[in-house]
Amino acid sequence: MATSFRDRIAENIQNWREIANPVEKPSDKIRDDFVSEIARFYEDGTEPTRASQDMRYFLHQHEKRLAEKGVKIQRRYEVLEKGVKHTATKNRPPYTVDLSFVECESSTQYSNASSQKVLKKHKKSASIFYTNILNRPDIQNAAYTCPNCGHPATLEIFANGCPMCGTRFQMKQLFPCVTNFYLMSQLMGKTNMDDIIKRVRFLAILFGIYVAIYAGVASWSGMDRAWVSVLIGAFAGLAGGGLGFIIIYMIYSIFFAIFAMGKMTAHAVSTADIASAALTKNALSKAMARFDPEFSYELFEGKAMSLFRAIAFSEDRTNMSIYRGDPNIPDIDNLIDIDYRGAMKFLNLTVQNGDDLVLLVRLYMFNTYLIDGKIVQRKEDFNMTLVKKLTAKEDYGFSIHAVNCKTCAASFDAMHLLQCPNCGTPYHLENEEWVVMGLKK
Repeated sequence: MATSFRDRIAENIQNWREIANPVEKPSDKIRDDFVSEIARFYEDGTEPTRASQDMRYFLHQHEKRLAEKGVKIQRRYEVLEKGVKHTATKNRPPYTVDLSFVECESSTQYSNASSQKVLKKHKKSASIFYTNILNRPDIQNAAYTCPNCGHPATLEIFANGCPMCGTRFQMKQLFPCVTNFYLMSQLMGKTNMDDIIKRVRFLAILFGIYVAIYAGVASWSGMDRAWVSVLIGAFAGLAGGGLGFIIIYMIYSIFFAIFAMGKMTAHAVSTADIASAALTKNALSKAMARFDPEFSYELFEGKAMSLFRAIAFSEDRTNMSIYRGDPNIPDIDNLIDIDYRGAMKFLNLTVQNGDDLVLLVRLYMFNTYLIDGKIVQRKEDFNMTLVKKLTAKEDYGFSIHAVNCKTCAASFDAMHLLQCPNCGTPYHLENEEWVVMGLKK
């Protein structure tokens, strides 16, 4: 059923309470682990433990693209101990969806894989790392038996293969899993304000010490008793330090306000497009609710980015079941990195041919290219046209990498297969999920 206005108000109130009185959630640990694991993946190829199957696919496609271009990426995310963090939960039975974020300092370095020469490096001192975490609590502890050695365990244990014999095999989606992640820059982080206070305090202390010494020395010649001069110096130092703190803080505040205003203006101009896109979120949810009451914007957003990444980093787009557009996209053949800007704009939704639901959205990204041996970064947006049958309902746990043939029930990875490898029955992904019909800048 569609979420009522009263339910949305209650959900927002609960989120505000959780921010004011944070309580540790299981998703918090998944988020924190993922932050370090995604950085490790680009070091040695180790898959993040809780990455969804679709994310694992795009990560390895990204790995292949980087190897093909001879580029190595190093990512660093330092979670700030006193930074902001929160997890907002939405229930979509039998699933739960968590948007979990944490403040961090981040850096990305691109280098030549063979010579180790640094091609480009950029650092963000104040960033928010977002993760979409999907869970289905009712199947986490479901029993499963390894088809190779017969070892019994729960589905969760087999996430990275059998713990006894090491066999890896295709399985349905495992939960909980991270379906999407992205980084958003902040104008000013909490640590920046803390640094300002520390600097003002340090300067005020130095000023107080100077006043204390000056007052003590100045009064020494007119005093017979040394302790009186010391006392005068101490009082003068305390008064001077307190007054100095106020004056220095006011000066800092004036300059900081001017700096912040300029930065806010620049930020507003550079993010006007995604601010406009964010306003269409409710419009998309409302439009989709007519056809699918269980539609989730957050899950669709992650799905759209997973589709874009899979297409962008694919070596062969001619037989992709998720893509029916022109396989020749020269622009993105030189793409080596994709940073989602955290916004998707709803453009249009129509029904065509009687039973085809056609959706047009725009994705906003920072894309990194390798052109003539140089790193080129561009702020870009792509229009994505998607289609699925009206009878295809939202299935958050669906994975293109473990589909079942409707004729013989065989399980296979349908990413680059347009028919069942067992019986030859054509496979039409649009009967179950979104298919990308076109990509255009």
